[in-house]
Amino acid sequence: MSPELIGILAVGTALATLLLTGFRRVDARIASLTTRMERGEASLTTRINQVEASLTTRINQVEASLTTRINQVEASLTTRMERVEAGQTELRERMAHLEGLLEGLREAITHNRAA
Repeated sequence: MSPELIGILAVGTALATLLLTGFRRVDARIASLTTRMERGEASLTTRINQVEASLTTRINQVEASLTTRINQVEASLTTRMERVEAGQTELRERMAHLEGLLEGLREAITHNRAA
């Protein structure tokens, strides 16, 4: 073999070694990045689940509070409506009584004039 050919083979071997070493490093970095991404994804998934649970709890509390308040307002309005209806019934009775008195007064006035 000629010295030029040996030199070319040596350079080719050195380049192949450098490429293989570089590819190994790239593979190691890719594996490292994959591991870090998986850990980050797991961490984010855990955090999202915690936030979801917290929000669900808070929403349920607010819903229960609003339901209680709505029921209180409804009960208050029902009581007020019952009072208004009772007042209307009383006013109708009083108006009927006054109409009876007015009718009696008319009869008395009309009867007195005829006499």
